[in-house]
Formats: sequence, structure tokens, C-alpha cells
Amino acid sequence: MLHRTLVLSALSLLMAFSLQAEAQTAPALLDPRDAAGAMTQAVAAQDANAVAALYLPEAILLGPGLPPVAGQAAIRDVWARNFAAGFATLTFDDIRLARGQDSAAIVWTWTGRIAPQGQPVQVLRGRSLVYFTLTPDGWRISADMWQAAP
Repeated sequence: MLHRTLVLSALSLLMAFSLQAEAQTAPALLDPRDAAGAMTQAVAAQDANAVAALYLPEAILLGPGLPPVAGQAAIRDVWARNFAAGFATLTFDDIRLARGQDSAAIVWTWTGRIAPQGQPVQVLRGRSLVYFTLTPDGWRISADMWQAAP
């Protein structure tokens, strides 16, 4: 019993340190618009950790008809599942920025291509309202709300 408790404690610590390392190694976003390029690259690399690193640890992701996804680890898990389901590419266009000194909001449209193994490619178009907070390490996403776009 003690051995199991020690192993679980060690795993919890490793996960906590892993999340801290991800946040520290995230690309420094000097402008909130840089998030589009960083996310495109992370999706192309199928790197859920890199996607999650763009978000603050307490960030929230809101999708249509879905329960809120709260926290960087949960956002990473969602992207890991997306990649396993064939989410292959993500591109952005029509990026509109409203920026203050330490906060910013972007409205952007995006196109995702989902290529499940052995099935036809699906194209998903969406639009998002993304809220950013300036941190000592650059801009990070604190809230991301998306919906399907025509």
C-alpha cells in the first residue's frame, strides 16, 4: 500500500513538473497574432503539448454544445484526442486584433482538415473569439470560444 502511494505521489509530481516545463518552453509570443502561426506549426507536428503551451494554466476552451474544457492539461488532452482522431492541419485567416496594454482579443477564422485513417478527409471551418493575457513570458491564451463557420 505504501509503495503504491509513493508511486502515485511521484507520478503526480512528474506531471506537475512536466506542465511547468511545457509552459516555460512555449514560444514567446511577442504579438497575440503570432499564436496563429505557432498553433499551425504545433498541429502540423501533431504536438498536443505545444498547443497546450500556448494557453495559460487556468485557461478555458468553449466549444458549441460541449462542456467547458478547463486548464492547460485538459486542453492538451483534447488536442491529443483530436490528433488520434485524424486532425491533421489547421490554418488561419481574417485575423482581427483588439489590443490593450496587458490583454487582447482576436477574432479569427480557421480551417481544420481531419483525415481519419481509411476515411475521406473532412474539412471543418470555424471562427473563434480568443482572449489573451500578457505574461512575463509573452502573450498566452486565457479563453478560447469557437463555433462552426459557414
